Amino acid sequence: MSTPDPSAASTPDTPPTAAAAPPAYYTPPQYAPNPYAPNPSAPAGWSPAPQASAANGSRRGLALTAVILGALPLVGNLFQPFVLRTVVASGGYAVYTMISAALGIVGLVLGVAALVCGLLSRRDAPLPAGIGIGVGVALIASALTGLLYALTSYL
Repeated sequence: MSTPDPSAASTPDTPPTAAAAPPAYYTPPQYAPNPYAPNPSAPAGWSPAPQASAANGSRRGLALTAVILGALPLVGNLFQPFVLRTVVASGGYAVYTMISAALGIVGLVLGVAALVCGLLSRRDAPLPAGIGIGVGVALIASALTGLLYALTSYL
């Protein structure tokens, strides 16, 4: 058995040895440039555009508004046959025409609003915005067809 060498043992008076240097092939990690650092080639007084935050730049609520605006005439169409049946049963054909025209105009306005809200929010919330755009276009087409039919039926 061999005895340990007393000269190799570390004493409390000697400082610990330094860590070994990294191998010669080691390269430190490269980091992306700071996007907030000033650009030396930019004109004086120029600053990058501020980043959109959830508080001031999100349009997800607008996409939900587009879906709701598009759904309102669809829900109204569920009750339309019952309302119009009672109007026709009472013999008020002129009232039927006025109610039908008013519902067509309301559908057209809500369809345009759903389309605009959907188009404005398509980047932040693509799925609800797409639903709002589709329902808005369908409402516009339906309302224009109904109004065109009403105009041509009297000729």
